[in-house]
Amino acid sequence: MPLTQQSSTSTYRTAVMPTISRALVLSNGDLSSNDRNVGSLLDFFGVSWEAATISQIASGGLLERPDCGKYRLLGSAPVMAEAFQSFGESRDWRQLAEKVSSVYIYGFQETDSCERLLKLLTRDKSATIRRLDSFPTVMSVTGKSPGMCGPMSGLRVTVTPSEADQVFDLHDEGEAFHRIISTDAGDVFVKVTFGGLPFYLSACRDTIDVNTPSRKPFDVKELFCSAVPTTIYLKWAFDDICWKSVGTRACLIVDDPPLKPRYGCLRFRRALELMDEHNFTMSLAFIPWNWQRTDSEVVDLFKNRADRFSISIHGCDHTASEFAAKSPAELNARTKVASQRMKCLDQRTSLAYDRIMVFPQGEFSTEAGRVLKLNGFVAAANTEVTPSKQSGSCTTIADLWDVAINKYGTFPIFTRRYLTHGIENFAFDILLGKPCLMVAHHQAFKDDGRDLIEFIDRLNCLPCKLIWGSLGDVVSHSYRTRCEPDGRSIIQMYGNHLLVENPAAEPRTIEFIKEESDPDCLGAVKVNQETTDWSCETGFLRFHVTIPPKQTAEVRVVYVDKLGMSAYPDNIKYKVKTGLRRYLSEVRDNYVSESSFLNNVPRLMRQLLK
Repeated sequence: MPLTQQSSTSTYRTAVMPTISRALVLSNGDLSSNDRNVGSLLDFFGVSWEAATISQIASGGLLERPDCGKYRLLGSAPVMAEAFQSFGESRDWRQLAEKVSSVYIYGFQETDSCERLLKLLTRDKSATIRRLDSFPTVMSVTGKSPGMCGPMSGLRVTVTPSEADQVFDLHDEGEAFHRIISTDAGDVFVKVTFGGLPFYLSACRDTIDVNTPSRKPFDVKELFCSAVPTTIYLKWAFDDICWKSVGTRACLIVDDPPLKPRYGCLRFRRALELMDEHNFTMSLAFIPWNWQRTDSEVVDLFKNRADRFSISIHGCDHTASEFAAKSPAELNARTKVASQRMKCLDQRTSLAYDRIMVFPQGEFSTEAGRVLKLNGFVAAANTEVTPSKQSGSCTTIADLWDVAINKYGTFPIFTRRYLTHGIENFAFDILLGKPCLMVAHHQAFKDDGRDLIEFIDRLNCLPCKLIWGSLGDVVSHSYRTRCEPDGRSIIQMYGNHLLVENPAAEPRTIEFIKEESDPDCLGAVKVNQETTDWSCETGFLRFHVTIPPKQTAEVRVVYVDKLGMSAYPDNIKYKVKTGLRRYLSEVRDNYVSESSFLNNVPRLMRQLLK
């Protein structure tokens, strides 16, 4: 049954509008830096909010508006202390509870007013606020609230506290007190009930600023106290309206090996046994230069077990910085050669592959994404998060927290992590709604992949369901969705290919949006192979799709390549250098990788060939 574009339909325009909760950020008139940081987090998660003064809350008028359901009230501890003084500690908070479902308090300071507030809310007359010592500290996330803490539930994370990291020193714990994050030195994040209203208290003095530039992958261990409590609360408190992902897709990406039975420590048949036994999948980041150097038995293994094995594209020749070039014409030529080689591989072996780029050495330029997009690539997967050879980083923490980095040519770069990043970073990514992408090289399969398998087993034991698949499957199911106050369902795309299921017994109409910086290069939007109407304005591609009950919509955005193209280096000198580089890399990985002395020989020879 074909899917149809629908600009206005009674099936969702006239549906009963859900009761939408809202956020009020309490201030004394001027928003502090902490308040603005909380506002940026609310914006990131797609939660509408407004600032409210103490007098507006006290008068009750702001909370009586008929267009909203219950509010969530957020405020810094100094402002909340002032509010309690204004309201009077004897106020019947149950009246407020009729309009406010919970209160989140952040930004505690070591002041008398904040300490009095803590003592009042916890009913602990000896409660204090104090800084954490600077030596490594274990943060323990409760395992008793999986609905709130999600994949972080039960984790113990060792962090080195910052100057802003604090704890509550609490002694008199009643039935209305619940620890959410704690340390041996005190509590970091707690829930208390006061006047029938739940209060969530975060001890950290600062709240993370997601607009901060970053040149490296986000490490939750470095900003744990300023990031995790607020994220956990916002994701839980606004679950009905915030951006969310549907399921968590996962894949292990292994860089470099050709399609041969063995590459270094990696043996594909043994790897398949491990995947079947421990439930994971592998995407081989395949170097197109190797397209003719394949083993028929390995090709058959990949074809017969496509449920475990898949192929993505790892550069073109895998030379240094080949996708860090700034010239679109040069990048276009290299991209087209890589595409042609993969097409030849397909024609020669009938082996399918995902049009997803894995940048060699992780290096890419600001222009590379746009070139790949206009050449029909769906996405890129990368460990590095900023363009190479760029003086200032444009990548922010918000970009790193998003499903994919989408600001370079509005082409999605999905971030991936090594095992050394730790289980806590994978868990936090999943909490944010990011897919679970691991990266490894052949050395990860040393000792029968002991460390790798142990880590994957821990991933599979997180309190969330991982859906393992090909890298293409991960990207085509990675999107954000939310329900608007007027009842509309919205999906934000990242890759240009998306699969969206409708499990319901009724048709579902969805508005799709996709950030787009190249409206002149848009060729078509196709839904289940049929062209549908679309518009592009204010930097977003938009279209509507109605998905019949129990069916899937395959959405594809088609681009037109309007780029120029320079000549691809095809002289004898370049071919010899490229060939030697590839063969020396294989010699290193296959024969000398376990010898520190011999391992330096290919590296020195490659340097001479530069």
